[in-house]
Amino acid sequence: MGSHGIKDQVAIVGMAGRFPQAANVEEFWQKLAGGVESVRFFTPEEVRAAGVGERAMAEPGFVAARASLEDVDLFDAEFFQITPREAEILDPQHRLFLE
Repeated sequence: MGSHGIKDQVAIVGMAGRFPQAANVEEFWQKLAGGVESVRFFTPEEVRAAGVGERAMAEPGFVAARASLEDVDLFDAEFFQITPREAEILDPQHRLFLE
């Protein structure tokens, strides 16, 4: 075993994930390794058109960017016995967790 015992070994048996502009882990890794930016940056005009006020845009920590996942609107609320109203206000991360 060398200098490492069994407790020091790790086996990855599978990976899955959803990432902006990548359909799977392999595509995400290819984009990451290739330096492809998957975060979209918005112009001040686009931010204003989205309803963000000047005060918010002037905040030091404000970043006009978003990493969006595709097909989040395809969540099958009925399958999870969630009403349409509940699904509408459900945190998107919770939706992904359920999927």
